[in-house]
Amino acid sequence: MHRFSIALLLALTISSPAQAQLWDYVVTSEFGNVYYIDPLSIKRTESIVSYTQLTNYSKNKETDKKDLQSIVQHKTNDCEANRFRISGLIGYEKENAKGSIVIVEIEKEEKWLTINPKKIADIIHQEVCNYKY
Repeated sequence: MHRFSIALLLALTISSPAQAQLWDYVVTSEFGNVYYIDPLSIKRTESIVSYTQLTNYSKNKETDKKDLQSIVQHKTNDCEANRFRISGLIGYEKENAKGSIVIVEIEKEEKWLTINPKKIADIIHQEVCNYKY
């Protein structure tokens, strides 16, 4: 059974780039947005952690991009300085990074953003900074 599970996981990974991530639930915002991280993407160098995050937007969201249901962000957190930066993001028309790509943004100047306590960014920060390898 174990060999079959590994073979199935490998087949899914090869068949679709969006399914190559293993999304672990982190938190749901008060507005219904759901946040996940990909534990397979987490890389740590001293106090710096890079990872990939998925956000599924609530169907009740008020936004100018009605066709945007999810985004995948490539982020870096500084665990000692309580800050993060986003190097790029891809927005999708459906949940779980599926469907057509709606938007792609690559940051040329990655600027650090401060993490405020008791906010969604803080919860995600704690999750990736305290991740057990």
